[in-house]
Amino acid sequence: MWRGSEGSTHAEWDVFTEPKFEPNSPDISTDDATIVCSTGSAFLTGTGNIYSFQAPTFFQLDDLVDGSVTNVYLQIESLGSSLEVDTVRLIYTPVGGETVSVPPRLAAVACAEPLTGEFGGVGVIYNIQWDLRSAPITGSYSILFNAASSSMSLDKVSLDTSAEYTEIPEPKPLSVEILNGEVVVTWACPGQLQMSTTLEEDGWTDVSEATGKRTIIMSISSAPTFFRLNAEGSPDPS
Repeated sequence: MWRGSEGSTHAEWDVFTEPKFEPNSPDISTDDATIVCSTGSAFLTGTGNIYSFQAPTFFQLDDLVDGSVTNVYLQIESLGSSLEVDTVRLIYTPVGGETVSVPPRLAAVACAEPLTGEFGGVGVIYNIQWDLRSAPITGSYSILFNAASSSMSLDKVSLDTSAEYTEIPEPKPLSVEILNGEVVVTWACPGQLQMSTTLEEDGWTDVSEATGKRTIIMSISSAPTFFRLNAEGSPDPS
Protein backbone atom coordinates (compact mmCIF):
# COMPACT_ATOMS: atom_id res chain seq x y z
CA MET A 1 0.00 0.00 0.00
CA TRP A 2 1.24 3.49 -0.90
CA ARG A 3 -0.47 5.16 2.09
CA GLY A 4 1.77 7.82 3.61
CA SER A 5 4.07 8.09 0.60
CA GLU A 6 4.79 11.39 -1.15
CA GLY A 7 1.89 12.52 -3.31
CA SER A 8 -0.67 10.35 -1.50
CA THR A 9 -3.79 11.22 0.52
CA HIS A 10 -5.91 9.19 2.91
CA ALA A 11 -9.34 9.73 4.49
CA GLU A 12 -11.66 7.49 6.51
CA TRP A 13 -15.26 7.71 7.68
CA ASP A 14 -16.17 5.49 10.63
CA VAL A 15 -18.87 7.51 12.43
CA PHE A 16 -21.20 9.59 10.25
CA THR A 17 -22.85 12.71 11.68
CA GLU A 18 -25.21 13.81 8.87
CA PRO A 19 -27.84 11.32 7.62
CA LYS A 20 -28.82 13.19 4.44
CA PHE A 21 -28.30 16.31 2.30
CA GLU A 22 -25.34 17.58 4.38
CA PRO A 23 -21.64 16.68 3.99
CA ASN A 24 -19.88 14.22 6.29
CA SER A 25 -16.20 14.98 6.82
CA PRO A 26 -13.82 12.10 7.54
CA ASP A 27 -13.27 11.40 11.24
CA ILE A 28 -10.09 9.33 10.81
CA SER A 29 -7.01 10.55 8.92
CA THR A 30 -8.89 13.71 8.10
CA ASP A 31 -8.86 15.21 4.62
CA ASP A 32 -11.05 17.73 2.77
CA ALA A 33 -13.14 14.98 1.16
CA THR A 34 -16.84 14.73 2.05
CA ILE A 35 -19.68 12.21 1.66
CA VAL A 36 -23.33 13.24 1.21
CA CYS A 37 -26.38 10.95 1.21
CA SER A 38 -29.17 12.17 -1.09
CA THR A 39 -31.90 9.76 0.07
CA GLY A 40 -34.70 11.54 1.91
CA SER A 41 -35.62 8.60 4.16
CA ALA A 42 -32.06 8.03 5.41
CA PHE A 43 -31.24 8.36 9.10
CA LEU A 44 -28.35 7.72 11.48
CA THR A 45 -28.19 4.48 13.45
CA GLY A 46 -27.03 4.34 17.05
CA THR A 47 -23.52 3.42 15.89
CA GLY A 48 -23.25 6.32 13.43
CA ASN A 49 -24.10 4.45 10.23
CA ILE A 50 -26.33 5.84 7.46
CA TYR A 51 -29.40 3.64 6.87
CA SER A 52 -32.83 3.56 5.27
CA PHE A 53 -35.37 0.74 5.46
CA GLN A 54 -37.65 2.51 2.96
CA ALA A 55 -35.44 3.03 -0.09
CA PRO A 56 -31.96 2.42 -1.52
CA THR A 57 -29.46 5.01 -0.29
CA PHE A 58 -27.47 7.09 -2.79
CA PHE A 59 -24.12 8.69 -1.96
CA GLN A 60 -21.71 11.20 -3.47
CA LEU A 61 -18.09 11.48 -2.33
CA ASP A 62 -16.41 14.77 -3.32
CA ASP A 63 -12.67 15.37 -3.12
CA LEU A 64 -10.06 17.88 -4.29
CA VAL A 65 -6.46 16.83 -4.93
CA ASP A 66 -3.23 18.77 -5.32
CA GLY A 67 -1.04 17.73 -8.20
CA SER A 68 -1.68 14.79 -10.48
CA VAL A 69 -3.47 11.62 -9.29
CA THR A 70 -3.50 8.37 -11.27
CA ASN A 71 -4.56 6.02 -8.48
CA VAL A 72 -7.86 6.10 -6.56
CA TYR A 73 -8.66 3.27 -4.14
CA LEU A 74 -12.00 3.14 -2.31
CA GLN A 75 -13.03 0.65 0.37
CA ILE A 76 -16.68 0.51 1.44
CA GLU A 77 -18.01 -1.53 4.35
CA SER A 78 -21.75 -2.17 4.46
CA LEU A 79 -24.16 -4.15 6.62
CA GLY A 80 -27.50 -5.66 5.65
CA SER A 81 -28.30 -5.45 1.95
CA SER A 82 -25.56 -5.01 -0.63
CA LEU A 83 -23.88 -2.20 -2.54
CA GLU A 84 -24.76 -2.00 -6.24
CA VAL A 85 -21.17 -2.45 -7.37
CA ASP A 86 -21.88 -2.24 -11.12
CA THR A 87 -23.05 1.37 -10.85
CA VAL A 88 -20.05 2.83 -8.96
CA ARG A 89 -18.55 5.66 -11.02
CA LEU A 90 -15.83 8.30 -10.73
CA ILE A 91 -16.66 11.62 -12.39
CA TYR A 92 -14.07 14.28 -13.26
CA THR A 93 -12.81 16.56 -16.01
CA PRO A 94 -9.33 15.74 -17.37
CA VAL A 95 -7.06 18.62 -18.36
CA GLY A 96 -8.14 19.87 -21.77
CA GLY A 97 -10.99 17.39 -21.98
CA GLU A 98 -14.67 16.95 -21.25
CA THR A 99 -16.25 15.60 -18.07
CA VAL A 100 -16.16 11.80 -18.01
CA SER A 101 -17.80 9.05 -15.94
CA VAL A 102 -15.30 6.24 -15.35
CA PRO A 103 -16.08 2.72 -14.11
CA PRO A 104 -13.52 1.17 -11.75
CA ARG A 105 -10.78 -1.19 -12.89
CA LEU A 106 -11.45 -3.35 -9.84
CA ALA A 107 -14.76 -3.71 -8.00
CA ALA A 108 -14.68 -6.84 -5.87
CA VAL A 109 -15.89 -8.24 -2.58
CA ALA A 110 -12.93 -8.58 -0.22
CA CYS A 111 -14.90 -10.11 2.64
CA ALA A 112 -18.52 -11.18 3.24
CA GLU A 113 -19.88 -12.47 6.54
CA PRO A 114 -23.48 -13.36 7.45
CA LEU A 115 -24.85 -11.12 10.19
CA THR A 116 -26.27 -12.83 13.26
CA GLY A 117 -28.56 -10.02 14.45
CA GLU A 118 -32.34 -9.81 14.35
CA PHE A 119 -32.50 -8.39 10.82
CA GLY A 120 -29.92 -10.66 9.18
CA GLY A 121 -28.15 -9.68 5.98
CA VAL A 122 -24.44 -9.70 5.22
CA GLY A 123 -21.48 -7.60 6.33
CA VAL A 124 -19.39 -6.87 3.23
CA ILE A 125 -16.10 -5.10 2.49
CA TYR A 126 -15.75 -3.88 -1.12
CA ASN A 127 -12.42 -3.06 -2.79
CA ILE A 128 -12.77 -0.54 -5.63
CA GLN A 129 -9.89 0.93 -7.66
CA TRP A 130 -9.46 3.26 -10.64
CA ASP A 131 -6.47 3.35 -12.98
CA LEU A 132 -6.27 6.92 -14.29
CA ARG A 133 -2.79 6.88 -15.82
CA SER A 134 -4.17 7.74 -19.26
CA ALA A 135 -5.92 10.89 -17.96
CA PRO A 136 -4.92 11.85 -14.38
CA ILE A 137 -7.07 13.85 -11.97
CA THR A 138 -5.63 17.31 -11.30
CA GLY A 139 -8.39 18.96 -9.27
CA SER A 140 -11.85 18.03 -8.05
CA TYR A 141 -13.65 14.76 -8.66
CA SER A 142 -16.69 12.86 -7.38
CA ILE A 143 -17.47 9.20 -6.74
CA LEU A 144 -21.10 8.04 -6.94
CA PHE A 145 -22.27 4.82 -5.28
CA ASN A 146 -25.58 3.44 -4.04
CA ALA A 147 -27.27 0.54 -2.31
CA ALA A 148 -28.84 -2.18 -4.44
CA SER A 149 -32.01 -2.05 -2.31
CA SER A 150 -33.34 -0.66 0.94
CA SER A 151 -31.84 -1.69 4.30
CA MET A 152 -28.16 -1.18 3.50
CA SER A 153 -26.28 0.32 6.43
CA LEU A 154 -23.21 2.31 5.36
CA ASP A 155 -20.68 1.36 8.02
CA LYS A 156 -17.25 2.62 6.94
CA VAL A 157 -15.55 4.23 3.95
CA SER A 158 -11.83 4.54 3.27
CA LEU A 159 -10.32 6.61 0.43
CA ASP A 160 -6.71 6.58 -0.78
CA THR A 161 -5.19 8.46 -3.72
CA SER A 162 -1.65 8.67 -5.05
CA ALA A 163 0.33 10.17 -7.88
CA GLU A 164 1.92 6.82 -8.73
CA TYR A 165 -0.27 3.89 -9.72
CA THR A 166 -0.05 0.64 -7.74
CA GLU A 167 -2.42 -2.13 -8.74
CA ILE A 168 -4.51 -3.71 -5.99
CA PRO A 169 -4.83 -7.47 -6.60
CA GLU A 170 -8.12 -9.32 -6.69
CA PRO A 171 -8.87 -10.18 -3.04
CA LYS A 172 -8.62 -13.77 -1.83
CA PRO A 173 -10.36 -15.11 1.30
CA LEU A 174 -7.13 -16.88 2.31
CA SER A 175 -3.75 -16.72 0.58
CA VAL A 176 -0.56 -18.69 1.33
CA GLU A 177 2.65 -17.64 -0.45
CA ILE A 178 6.39 -18.27 -0.18
CA LEU A 179 8.23 -14.93 -0.20
CA ASN A 180 11.95 -14.47 0.47
CA GLY A 181 12.21 -17.92 2.00
CA GLU A 182 9.30 -17.46 4.42
CA VAL A 183 5.63 -18.46 4.48
CA VAL A 184 3.30 -15.43 4.25
CA VAL A 185 -0.35 -16.11 5.12
CA THR A 186 -2.94 -13.36 4.53
CA TRP A 187 -6.74 -13.32 4.82
CA ALA A 188 -9.52 -10.77 4.35
CA CYS A 189 -12.26 -11.80 6.77
CA PRO A 190 -12.08 -12.00 10.57
CA GLY A 191 -11.54 -15.47 11.93
CA GLN A 192 -9.12 -17.81 13.63
CA LEU A 193 -6.29 -19.09 11.44
CA GLN A 194 -5.64 -22.80 11.94
CA MET A 195 -2.96 -25.16 10.63
CA SER A 196 -2.58 -28.91 10.20
CA THR A 197 -0.08 -31.39 8.81
CA THR A 198 -2.60 -34.23 8.43
CA LEU A 199 -5.93 -32.68 7.29
CA GLU A 200 -7.67 -34.84 9.88
CA GLU A 201 -10.46 -32.96 11.64
CA ASP A 202 -8.91 -33.39 15.08
CA GLY A 203 -5.49 -32.39 13.74
CA TRP A 204 -6.22 -28.67 13.30
CA THR A 205 -4.66 -26.27 15.81
CA ASP A 206 -5.07 -22.52 16.25
CA VAL A 207 -2.16 -20.36 15.13
CA SER A 208 -1.87 -18.22 18.25
CA GLU A 209 0.33 -15.62 16.54
CA ALA A 210 -2.55 -14.85 14.14
CA THR A 211 -5.07 -13.68 16.75
CA GLY A 212 -6.30 -10.18 15.88
CA LYS A 213 -4.23 -10.01 12.69
CA ARG A 214 -4.81 -10.47 8.94
CA THR A 215 -1.22 -11.33 7.95
CA ILE A 216 1.46 -13.52 9.55
CA ILE A 217 4.94 -14.64 8.50
CA MET A 218 6.15 -18.11 9.45
CA SER A 219 9.26 -20.21 8.90
CA ILE A 220 9.14 -22.87 6.21
CA SER A 221 8.58 -26.38 7.55
CA SER A 222 9.90 -29.57 5.97
CA ALA A 223 6.49 -31.20 6.53
CA PRO A 224 3.47 -30.36 4.32
CA THR A 225 1.39 -27.75 6.14
CA PHE A 226 -2.23 -26.81 5.48
CA PHE A 227 -4.05 -23.66 6.60
CA ARG A 228 -7.70 -22.79 7.04
CA LEU A 229 -9.68 -19.84 8.38
CA ASN A 230 -12.23 -20.81 11.01
CA ALA A 231 -14.94 -18.12 11.13
CA GLU A 232 -18.23 -18.72 12.98
CA GLY A 233 -17.39 -22.42 13.09
CA SER A 234 -17.27 -22.75 9.27
CA PRO A 235 -13.65 -23.23 8.20
CA ASP A 236 -12.48 -22.16 4.74
CA PRO A 237 -9.60 -24.50 3.88
CA SER A 238 -6.73 -23.44 1.65
